Amino acid sequence: MNNNQDGNKTTKNARKKWVVGTAIAAVSLMAMGTSALASTDKAVFKEFFNGNGNTEISRDSATLINQSNVTAGIKTTVEESIIGENSAMIIVSFENEDGTVFPQDAAIATPELNWAKDASYMVEQRVTEDGKKIIAMFDVDTPSPLKGNKVTIKADAVVNNTGAVIAKGPFQNTFTAQESSTSYNIGIDQTLSQQQEKLSIQTINISTIGIGIEGNRLDGQTDQLPKYNPKVSISTSDGKDTELHLGSASTLDQGFKWNYNLDQEGKKVFFNTAKITSISIDGHIIPVTK
Repeated sequence: MNNNQDGNKTTKNARKKWVVGTAIAAVSLMAMGTSALASTDKAVFKEFFNGNGNTEISRDSATLINQSNVTAGIKTTVEESIIGENSAMIIVSFENEDGTVFPQDAAIATPELNWAKDASYMVEQRVTEDGKKIIAMFDVDTPSPLKGNKVTIKADAVVNNTGAVIAKGPFQNTFTAQESSTSYNIGIDQTLSQQQEKLSIQTINISTIGIGIEGNRLDGQTDQLPKYNPKVSISTSDGKDTELHLGSASTLDQGFKWNYNLDQEGKKVFFNTAKITSISIDGHIIPVTK
C-alpha cells in the first residue's frame, strides 16, 4: 500500500463519540497464525494495515464477500468484512474496469455507508503500490446489530489531491451483512458507579475487532453517553493479561456501548477470540465461555 494516503480519512459521527483519532493504526494484539485471510489469497486486511507481520487475522474471522458492481467504468468491490454485532470493519476496493492505473494521489470523494438506520463510521483509504486499486476501510458502529441487513457503500467520484475529478460517479454496491463466526456475546449483571453516574452493564460482545460492552444508565441521563469508562483487561490461554483502552463510545437503540480495541499507544488491536479466557471490568472478573 502507498502510505502517503494515511491521512485520508472521512468520519461520519451522527451517533458516536470517537475517543482516539488514531483508531486505525494497525497493530495486532496477538499473532493469530500464519494464514492470511479467510478463503482469499489477496489478504486485503493485512495488506491494508501495511502488511504488518503481526496483523494476522484468524481464518474464520474475516468473511469473504467479493461482490462487485460496475458504474461509469469503475468496478466497486466489497472485498471482506469482519462484523461483531454492532461493530464492523469493511474493506472495499475501487478499480478501473479497463485496468488503467490510478495516480498515487488518487482518492475516493465522499465515501458513504448507508443502511436502514443511522451508522457512525470512519473511512481510511489508500492506493495500492501498483496503482490498480484504491482500497477503503470502513470502521463502523451501529445502534443495532448489522447481521442480515442490507448495507450500501457509495462514493461520488475518484479525485486527485487537487480535487480534480479522475472518474465521475456516483458508484455504489449493496451487500448483506454477515456476522463473523468468531463473534459471540456473553451476558453479565454488573453495576458501575462513579461520582454521579450509575450504570448497568448487561452484555459483552467479543469479536476479532474489539470487546464491546453494552449497558444502560440508571441515573436518569438516558439520552447521554457516560462520561466515565471502566478499566478493562483480558486474560488469554497463554497466561497473558492485557489492558485495553477505549476506542469509541456510541448510543444504541436502547442504552450505550463502549468498544475497547486500542493498546496503550492508541493503536488498533485484533483479538484471537478463542484464546480469551476472562475479561476484567474495573477489577470484576468475568469468565469467558463460548
